[in-house]
Amino acid sequence: MKQRRARMKENILADIIGFNGDRRDLYCEIGRFIFEYSALEQDLRRHLRRKAQVPFDFDAPIMSAFDFARLCNAMNAVSAIEEADGLPDPAIKHLMSKALKINDARVAVVHGSWMSTYAGDRARYVSRTSMKPANHFEFAGDLDELSDSIVKLRREISEAISAGDERRGPKIVKKRRKID
Repeated sequence: MKQRRARMKENILADIIGFNGDRRDLYCEIGRFIFEYSALEQDLRRHLRRKAQVPFDFDAPIMSAFDFARLCNAMNAVSAIEEADGLPDPAIKHLMSKALKINDARVAVVHGSWMSTYAGDRARYVSRTSMKPANHFEFAGDLDELSDSIVKLRREISEAISAGDERRGPKIVKKRRKID
């Protein structure tokens, strides 16, 4: 059973008294999550660049225009272009949906109001769609579980892309025209 990050239990005042003690475990979880998320984003950029045949010298000006959600949508669009039926590979579509859920967690991590009280640590975030506040990451290990799922997701995305490439066979690479 998960343990709440509480330092005092069953004390109503514990939730309003700030905790100034050791929070290294929380900082480590947040840092690892951001690190793994960044690696996922870079993987998506690399896969998209390769799939869309963006020359490496054009990488920065083109790929920097994509935020995370747009990267996921572009991966689905490129997958649809590659498929004979014009629909995205179901595996890629499913994995991009998982990636977007991870992005929702990232939004709560970076835009939420983090609090550390004797009742526990958490991020309070108001969703832009529901306009309702919610507490996130109240249990020790919540962010580590998300980090583990990112590691797994990165592997699954690479495997799905490789499987799709093998199924479709060799791709004909078009050479760039030289513009005078």
